[in-house]
Amino acid sequence: MLMMQAGTAALFGAAGSGVKEVSYPKEPPFSLSKLTPSKKAKGFYEPLNGYNVFVNYELGMHCVGFDMSYCCVIPPYNSIQAQAVRSGQGGTTPRLLSPFDDIKLYYYTKDNSYSEGNKMRYWSVSKDVDGDGHFDSAGDNMANYVWTHLFIYKDLEGTIPAKASQKDRLRIGRQIKVRYDSGPSGKPMAGGYMEYADRDGSNVVFTDTLVPAVKNVPLTLTVAYIWDALGLPLTAFNDSRRRGTIRSVTQSDFQPFQYSVVQLRTNEGKPLLDEKMRIVEYFGTNPVDIPNCYACHSREGKAAQMAREEGLNFSDKEYDYWKSYPDTSEYMARLAESSINILSLHDAHHGTKFLADYKPDAPGNRLGKVGPVNCADCHGDNISGNLQSPRPTATGYKTVRAKPLTEAIHGFHLAMVPMPDAAGRSQSCQACHPTHFQDPSMNDDMNPFRVFDRYGKARFSDKDVRQSGGGCYVRRDAHSNPEAEPPFFLNEYGKYLLKEVSLKDERGKKISEMRGLYCTNCHNRVAQTFYRTDDLLSVQRLEGRTLRNRSIGEIVAVMTGGDEKRFKELADPKTGGENEVLKFYTEHKAATLVKNVSAQGLELKPWNHPEGKAIPYDAVSGGSDWWLSASEPHCADCHLAPFVESMGGKYFPIDQPNKLSLYRYSKAHGDIACQSCHESIHGLYPTRYDGDTKTVDLTTREQALQYSPDGKYSGPVTCAACHTVNSKGVPVELAGTAYADDYWASVTLAHFMRSGDQKLSLKELLKKYPYEESSRIVEKGWR
Repeated sequence: MLMMQAGTAALFGAAGSGVKEVSYPKEPPFSLSKLTPSKKAKGFYEPLNGYNVFVNYELGMHCVGFDMSYCCVIPPYNSIQAQAVRSGQGGTTPRLLSPFDDIKLYYYTKDNSYSEGNKMRYWSVSKDVDGDGHFDSAGDNMANYVWTHLFIYKDLEGTIPAKASQKDRLRIGRQIKVRYDSGPSGKPMAGGYMEYADRDGSNVVFTDTLVPAVKNVPLTLTVAYIWDALGLPLTAFNDSRRRGTIRSVTQSDFQPFQYSVVQLRTNEGKPLLDEKMRIVEYFGTNPVDIPNCYACHSREGKAAQMAREEGLNFSDKEYDYWKSYPDTSEYMARLAESSINILSLHDAHHGTKFLADYKPDAPGNRLGKVGPVNCADCHGDNISGNLQSPRPTATGYKTVRAKPLTEAIHGFHLAMVPMPDAAGRSQSCQACHPTHFQDPSMNDDMNPFRVFDRYGKARFSDKDVRQSGGGCYVRRDAHSNPEAEPPFFLNEYGKYLLKEVSLKDERGKKISEMRGLYCTNCHNRVAQTFYRTDDLLSVQRLEGRTLRNRSIGEIVAVMTGGDEKRFKELADPKTGGENEVLKFYTEHKAATLVKNVSAQGLELKPWNHPEGKAIPYDAVSGGSDWWLSASEPHCADCHLAPFVESMGGKYFPIDQPNKLSLYRYSKAHGDIACQSCHESIHGLYPTRYDGDTKTVDLTTREQALQYSPDGKYSGPVTCAACHTVNSKGVPVELAGTAYADDYWASVTLAHFMRSGDQKLSLKELLKKYPYEESSRIVEKGWR
């Protein structure tokens, strides 16, 4: 954007001249008490920091185990991602930094420099990686095994040399072995330099599909203009707290919201110092925690008792064996028991033979020649890039094509343990996913917010599950925060959820304090119908075909033929009646991926091509469209444009042209990642704060305060973090315009601006995105 000194934009009209008065407050929700007056731009304030580094992990929580001795559902994989900005001091324009600015970014995780050993069993767990029938080859371990479906030919930039064939593939875990305590791209837990992805993205790996002719599908793991330390095998355990063997882990050891630190350094590797001679470094949240399988699948849990009734007793033997060690905690004994219980039930009900060589007295390799089970060997899973089912590099047991991993896990558990709360919402979402708090004292049965007891029995059956909490989302994210304040920038569907869900209790009565949204208010068929209806020409104004900017009446008419009761069942799914929560998975229909216009072979065209046969995602991927843009919720489901994701297609097949991309792949304000200013989904600013002890995620709150203009505000990053601003918190670049007197309209302008818009002159920018349009959006979507 063209730099504007104070008072030099008069040619565009003085602030407020000829502008219609608005009904909303134009002031920001914070003071500027931590900012200093600018000496160069009179009447303005300097940005809080000379440099800013925005740090995040692209998923709001990585739900993963740390002992792969028995099975692996999802591999350990936590990335540290960042963007660095040189702030605009003295009225100059801020700049997004890249290696062309002669800088590097160095990363590490505070008090968490290793994993394997007394925090994780992964490299030490044997598995036949090369398929020779033995466990004695170099690299025969689970850390290599789980990635062998991914490959490159030359580099991580997606290069395929001329005349390259399958024999030239370099498979992750085979030809490219995963180094000890490192991610699949080689980044170490102990710290190191981040890789920068330029305009096309980076860390590109390939995979194959269910269609033999469709090979070498590129998966871009790091999107454009992001620094990345990819796929670290992070655990929730800090170095200073772990003592003794892994057998001694207790629930009080869990620290699920890890502090990942990123330092700004020179090309020579010297830390960059700010004006106060402090090292320029910032921290962000890397969330990692374990699902709660142990609660139901061990001791007196429902699944453990069911196994005993069926005559399955291996899990009891497993518990007894580990309790024979004096240092084994009750939690770890139950965790091992639960793994064997799950495998026993799977063998009994699905005909597998995972425990065919189970050795109840062996100190290691307790599954014998079968080895640990990788769930994605049969269940396709897009999140790990495994599009084939069965996985072609699987070893140790017979594999078959099975349901997508997401459908298999969610569908089964919602049928067996729907756990309705008083409103009928499933407590299973909260119970099965991680529930640990940051404060160790909250990680026991005395925590009143824990949704289940020690044996998996629901505690909120006569209450509101939204008032439980811990772990991924509930009692953490902005959408679960009763103190979140407008403007919410809601569209008509968003206002419907605010009125009919957030502002009603578990009995359906109106309340004054928001209860927020639950998992199923976003992950539902309404969101997927929005996506499938879209055929967009632009995202800033949602031009093209879409339901997102329609009235509730029009949305209900299209989705349910005008049946308001049925629409409410879709928008706020319950476990009773039709059990819409379960049907979301069991009756899922994959979106159209592409069209085939050839009657004989394959000639693929985009999904919206006027001719051809529709090819759905599940014809190509064993994971269907789960975890991809086609099945995930979007900001645009509930929020007005321009508070929406980027246009898709750049990272196909993860997203698609003429449809919205994923939030974690999206950018606004030029090339600033949405996650840089708002943090990751499930942990969006402002996270809920209930005091230092009872707050689920203290890390993210403290992260937000690094950029706060008054040391109190913990909402999305403000303009004042990077820009010289006026008393309203509006950047100096907008001085003399109508935007200068309206903080919220200037925020709207920042969301309007997409890649390339930052290069426009101010006159061009105001013509493209006039103040009147921005202020109308604020007024319309305030609440």
